[in-house]
Amino acid sequence: MSATSRSPKHLAAPPRHRFRLASMELFGFMESPATVDSWTTSEPPPVGQPVGPPRHDPFADWTPTEVAQKLVKSNVRWGFMAGILMIAFGVTGIGYWLYQQPTVATRAAHDELVETAATLQPTIAAILALDLAEVGSTTSQLALVNTSARSLFEVAGTLPNSLSNERSIAAEIAGQSLEGTRILNNAYAYRSAVLPLLEAPQFETDPDAIGLDDAAAVFGIWQTRFQGVATALPSGIMGRLGDELSLISGDLDALQTRYLDALRLDDPEGAALVVHELDSRLGDGGLMLITEFDEMSAAARTQFMKAAEAINLLLG
Repeated sequence: MSATSRSPKHLAAPPRHRFRLASMELFGFMESPATVDSWTTSEPPPVGQPVGPPRHDPFADWTPTEVAQKLVKSNVRWGFMAGILMIAFGVTGIGYWLYQQPTVATRAAHDELVETAATLQPTIAAILALDLAEVGSTTSQLALVNTSARSLFEVAGTLPNSLSNERSIAAEIAGQSLEGTRILNNAYAYRSAVLPLLEAPQFETDPDAIGLDDAAAVFGIWQTRFQGVATALPSGIMGRLGDELSLISGDLDALQTRYLDALRLDDPEGAALVVHELDSRLGDGGLMLITEFDEMSAAARTQFMKAAEAINLLLG
């Protein structure tokens, strides 16, 4: 035996180990390639055909039915549905009512404004038709203007922002009406207080007709009344007349001394001269009263005329 004919054991090829799987025997693969008579194959089903027995389709016999018929045939709780519909309509109605409230409130406020302004309009027209120097015929109308103007001012303060223009006009009307009323009332009150002071005093100038003590008492009573009223007059009303009355009040002590001295010296001409000087100064005060009263009346009339024009603009 030669060296090439035999191989060492360690160089011999290792035996092949075959894996046996149960699945292989299940499908007919045996360990040895012998023929198995009992294992056959069937022809594979065509592509697309389901494998296994056909399944039953639960919707094979279903036909569509209209929803209305199903609802009619089913047990519907109509009372519950009616309640739901009533609640839905109620909520919708409340929502619409709330939506309309600002508009309704604005319309109501505008109507109240127009009504109040219409009440003020004839009272102002009546004032403008009067002679403002006649206090008796004017006082009652001024009271009506004052009441209506204050009502208009209160209504203007409650107007919403959507009526801001009307609110401004109404406030202006009320302010002008009240200002005109204030001016006239002050003029009437001032004139009523001052008129008695400006009346010429009836002082006796004949020394034989009056005693010195009586003359001093008469002059002193009048002087006290004059100075008391002149001091109490408010400032800022008929300023020129107020200044003149203050000057007269300051000169009364000197005039009284001159008057009594003339009577004591049996000088009727001197006493008459003092009385005439006093009457002249009081007469000048009366002219100032007329002038300043006319100025205040004109200022009040201007305010009322402006208010009347604004009312016409507001009422359209």
